[in-house]
Amino acid sequence: MPATARRVLLLAPPLAFAAFEVIHPQPDVNAQAVMEVATWFAAFHAIQLVLIGLVAISVAILADELGAARAWSTRLGMGVFLIFFSAYDSIAGIATGLAMRTARDLPAAQQQGVWETVKDWPGWDPPVFALNIVGTLGWVVALVGIALIARRAGVARREWVFVALAGVFLMGGHPAPFGTIAFGCLFIAALVHVRTSAGADQAAVARPRSSPA
Repeated sequence: MPATARRVLLLAPPLAFAAFEVIHPQPDVNAQAVMEVATWFAAFHAIQLVLIGLVAISVAILADELGAARAWSTRLGMGVFLIFFSAYDSIAGIATGLAMRTARDLPAAQQQGVWETVKDWPGWDPPVFALNIVGTLGWVVALVGIALIARRAGVARREWVFVALAGVFLMGGHPAPFGTIAFGCLFIAALVHVRTSAGADQAAVARPRSSPA
């Protein structure tokens, strides 16, 4: 992969994800309020589903450059994150939005019936929310694991600390502020890594070579 494309895939997804979570729809918890934003609610989570895949690529690139790509924690954690967090996003976000959008054309009693079915999907419906918990734990295992490997390898503290914080903060949920902080920390870690690597490359080029004896 060209170096420029690699850097774009490392930096752009976490920055975009951090900014995107600022506009995460958070309507009042009632049928009318959710119906009013139902189309955007579904569209937002469809876009977020793409960002989940892209940010996983960012993590994979960063893990590779920090020597953690082959670690079991990285592979297992990111696999679990991709599968379970994407499933949660599809049900709690896209399906909820589409269901409430369809409910707009129904009589009030039927609207309430649809609402009673989906209202807990984004929050505390046990089977659906379990997908969120498992997916988030996968993210935590991957990011904290990468941070620990980077720390043992002697990577600068400011870099591995931000990687670890990216893992920990997502436990507060993906909407702002916690999602924005989590993906923002990942972006900062990636940016620090890029700048540190660029500085090391420049120093290597500038270092005079010893002349042959």
